[in-house]
Amino acid sequence: MNFRAKPVNKPEKRDKLLDNSQRAMKCIVINLPRAEARREAMRRQFDALDMKFEIFDATDWRELGEEDWALVDRNTRDMEGRRPLSDGMIACHLSHRKALESVAAGDDELVAVFEDDVTLAPEIGGVLQTLERFYASGWEFDLVFLHRNRKDKTFAPLKSVDESIRLGITRFSDWGLQGYMVSKKGASRFLQNCPKIVYQADHALHAYWENGLNVFSLETPVVSDGNEAGGHSFLQEAVDSRPSRNLWKLGRRALSNLREEALKRVYFSRKVRSARNGGDSV
Repeated sequence: MNFRAKPVNKPEKRDKLLDNSQRAMKCIVINLPRAEARREAMRRQFDALDMKFEIFDATDWRELGEEDWALVDRNTRDMEGRRPLSDGMIACHLSHRKALESVAAGDDELVAVFEDDVTLAPEIGGVLQTLERFYASGWEFDLVFLHRNRKDKTFAPLKSVDESIRLGITRFSDWGLQGYMVSKKGASRFLQNCPKIVYQADHALHAYWENGLNVFSLETPVVSDGNEAGGHSFLQEAVDSRPSRNLWKLGRRALSNLREEALKRVYFSRKVRSARNGGDSV
């Protein structure tokens, strides 16, 4: 797997990207229609930053249907000894998956995606513009996480965004989907490489050793968890729908953990080495 960012070679495509970079980036907020307080909290933040955004209706775990269940790969989770997902986890994954489907089918080369219970840093607009310029100038990435939860983990910086923010990779990966920038190509690649729901949404998108994406994050995050809407978790509403762990399959789980830890280390080292050999590229 090649992790080096690829330069855009076609002049007409480069011109199109540079033209697009002059416009405000499309921002979407994943929000349950019944989560009105969260929606208003995000609206106030975007208004204060003089940024536009669109609401993307999240999937409600109470309304899962046969088509939704058909996307869940229970066999793979069982083979890996993983505990079945709850209805809330499935709905969360579907929400982000459908958002990525909209990006893949849309006209924008880059889109910023946010959950509705986050706080946006004042400098987020400038950071989005800088990342867009990186992409427009020829350095393609699939996904850049705008938050960083595992601040206890070593960060491998690869490129400066501004004086205080650097683009790089968290060793060996992070978690959460509070905010991220995704490319049209990256969204399509994820949907193609991950046609079924096997893992929780954040695991599926962060796991570059599984999904094959060029995934990066920021050393100084511009999105953080929580906002004035409060701490009610819609994900935890369905916690009782999650079956108990099968203790007889703990051996499978241990083996899958070992496999994942090995892959993380191999692909992290390869990814950092490849990116750094590319000079100033990501």
